Formats: sequence, structure tokens, C-alpha cells
Amino acid sequence: GGITKLQQESEKSWSPALTAAFAFADSLTHGACGHQAIELNKKSWNILIAACCNRGAIWRAMQIAEETMPNNGFEPDIYTYNTILGALSRLGDVPTMREYMVKLTNAGIKPHQFTVDFLVSGHLNSGDIGGAVSIVQDMFNQHSVLPPYTTHLKIIEFALANDLVYEAKRHVYFLQQLWKWKPNDSVDPKFRTMMYLTTRNPNLNKNALKK
Repeated sequence: GGITKLQQESEKSWSPALTAAFAFADSLTHGACGHQAIELNKKSWNILIAACCNRGAIWRAMQIAEETMPNNGFEPDIYTYNTILGALSRLGDVPTMREYMVKLTNAGIKPHQFTVDFLVSGHLNSGDIGGAVSIVQDMFNQHSVLPPYTTHLKIIEFALANDLVYEAKRHVYFLQQLWKWKPNDSVDPKFRTMMYLTTRNPNLNKNALKK
């Protein structure tokens, strides 16, 4: 068979900067230049994953998250998942993003507002505007999380630019439902703050959305 994407990304010629980053990390663990050996921690692995994603080596990043980190006693956290989801969103690779969301929820990690933003961007970049509208609603209903307010505007702009008035209206209707939300005592304070900031945002009020 041909060379795999992971093998390509792992070659020195893929990115000299990435090769240098891994060589430096490796030298730390050996105690190079007379220093004591330093064990890489979760933050170190997350930095290497971010370096991979920034250099387009997404399969290598996923291998670190799925194999290397656990083999070294670390489980991926929200930063790990968000970094990889952000890279996948730029590619519009929705199927792989869905797989990663399953892994994230199975690990018991609560999605972050930027997790939703990356999922939306992935759908928009793949041309699935209806999917972007649906994912915001799904994430709100299942995980009580909303994206930054700019994400809502991005969805509406994309929908209108593509003459998908129905999808734009569907998202506006969802926002209108949020305005009707009333907090109760059992609500998590962070969730209450998120709802307040979203529903009171001047860019998302009735007059702004009419425009």
C-alpha cells in the first residue's frame, strides 16, 4: 500500500519547524546539555499537538492524543480536543469532528463555547449550513453550552449569503427561544452568565436581527 498520511506528516521533510519542536521536546526528556531530564506533562503534549495542528499535521496530532498521551499516563483534556477540532474545522472534515465529539463526551469532558464554534465552522466550511444551525441547538440541548455571539452572526450571514432564508430564520427562531428563558435556582451560575450575555448582546437583539 501507499504511504499513509500519518507517515507523511511524521517525515522530517514535512515541516522543519515541527521536526525541531519534537527534537527539542525529546532532548528535554534526555537531560541534554547537562540539564536534568524533564518529563513531559499534559501541557507539554498539548503544545506539541497545537504545533502539529498549526503545521497541518493533524493525523500526527490525533496519534499523540489517542496513543502517546495515554501511554505516558495522560488523558486528553478540553484543550487537546479543542485544538484538534479547530484544525479539523478548517478542513471542513465533519465526519472526523463527529468522531472526536463522541470521544470527548465519552471521556466525560464538558464542551466549551469554542468547541461549539469549531463544530459550526466545520459545518460551514463543508457547505452544510443546516448542519451548523442544528449543531448549535444540539449542543445547547445536550450540554447546556452556547458558542460566542459572533458564531450566531456567522451562521445567519452564511445562510443569507447562500439564499438559505429558511436556515437563517431557523437560527433566529432558536435565538428568540433563548430570550424567553427564565433562570431557576438549580441553574449553574456559569450557564446563567452565558445565557445572560447571549440574550442581552446588542448584536443579537430583536432590532439587530431584523436587519
